[in-house]
Amino acid sequence: MLYILLGVIAIVAILIVLASKLLDASGMNKRCEGNENLKYLKAKNFDNLNAHPVSFKSDKGQTLNGFLYSGAKVDKYKALIVFSHGMGAGHLAYTTEINYFAQKGYLVLAYDNTGTCESEGKKLKGFAQGIIDLKYAIQYVETRDDLKELPLLLLGHSWGGYSVCNVAALSPDLDIKGIVAFSPFNSLNRLIADTVKMKTKANIRFMTPFLDIVNLLKFGKTGILRSCDTIASNQIPTLVMHGGNDMTVNVQNSPVGLKNRISENVNARTVLYDSKYHNVYLSKDTEQYLNDIFAKVASLPENSQEAYEVYQSIDYSLITKEDLTVMDTANAFFEECIMKRDFLSE
Repeated sequence: MLYILLGVIAIVAILIVLASKLLDASGMNKRCEGNENLKYLKAKNFDNLNAHPVSFKSDKGQTLNGFLYSGAKVDKYKALIVFSHGMGAGHLAYTTEINYFAQKGYLVLAYDNTGTCESEGKKLKGFAQGIIDLKYAIQYVETRDDLKELPLLLLGHSWGGYSVCNVAALSPDLDIKGIVAFSPFNSLNRLIADTVKMKTKANIRFMTPFLDIVNLLKFGKTGILRSCDTIASNQIPTLVMHGGNDMTVNVQNSPVGLKNRISENVNARTVLYDSKYHNVYLSKDTEQYLNDIFAKVASLPENSQEAYEVYQSIDYSLITKEDLTVMDTANAFFEECIMKRDFLSE
């Protein structure tokens, strides 16, 4: 019996180590600096967009850097939007979307997460770190008299969408007026399992409990949060928007595909765009163009002249073209949240 017990312990230990390796392979064990071959737009690339630098500390004392963005012609702000970016190139990968909301009259706080671009940190650490960094961003807002009186809204994409959906679990007393999440995932474990299956055809769903163990050890309960559970546990108005063709976050791992699980929050809404992909806020032709560009680069030798030439040929006016139907829907939802219209329960 002792040998059987020792054998089980050994197998569990091996699976936990393997789970840790899988999490590292997802990119969390290194810094994220973006793609050096791409041009990321800054405030100076837009008309009437102001950007004032901000810095604040996160959980281990690491400094997170970003900007407060505002429309130059806006005299009075509707609300403050705190923006949480996806995995890749930090918040500058979303400057077009930030500019959209700034010109609509919002003040937008956008920053780079731990281990990303202009912020400190040797590595990303884990998906839960995005939730933690968002919590500290909101705490920073509460220290500033010019920000804390504005209605608070949250906006995020992908990893950032996961963060905005879950931050209320860390700070349930936050007065969040509304949340918009573009293409968030419900479960990190499902995200990793789906990614492995897509790339290798291997089914590793049996590993999900061990992924939870690793994240629990690293982050406590924050490491095992599920978006649907957090949304269902509060009454914060939340809008989740997802593409039916999303190959990064399967719609069945999104609150959109699991909307029955968030039904207890009567203020939650979901929108499914059947033919759209992961960057649901971009126009359909832009998403297809991006897919074609990256597929072409992937077919070429890494760092080759041919790949370089593909990057140099990118039409930046096209790759930043937004789907105004999606963006206007998000804006209308935020305005309803601010105005406390009838569809929202008190």
